[in-house]
Amino acid sequence: MTEHNQARPAISVDLKKHRIRIHKNTLHSIGDPDYILLLVNPEERTLAILRCDRSDPRAHHISWASLVNKKSFELYSRSLVKSLRNVSHDWQDNQSYRMYGEIIPNGGVAQFHMSESVLLNRAKV
Repeated sequence: MTEHNQARPAISVDLKKHRIRIHKNTLHSIGDPDYILLLVNPEERTLAILRCDRSDPRAHHISWASLVNKKSFELYSRSLVKSLRNVSHDWQDNQSYRMYGEIIPNGGVAQFHMSESVLLNRAKV
């Protein structure tokens, strides 16, 4: 991985374990939020992480204390990962994918294009 990619917002999706890993630098780049929303745009095949507050019932709480010695925030959701798989027809079951994204200025948003995902360590099917 290049230095340029280490600084870019990144997210990984593990289809086998139904896990989404949001890298800490991604959270830092949207202002170290305590709550986030994951938004999927199926037409544009994008995934966005939006900084929000606890008032939204769809919000995911970021426990910063539990991230002290970790590189990423993990959340598990069979339904969300299945939805992402349905949007990204080229993704293969039981595989993991990483996406690098960009920050939308003044919005507290990181956006990722699923069409630009990279297959990670090909898993045995």
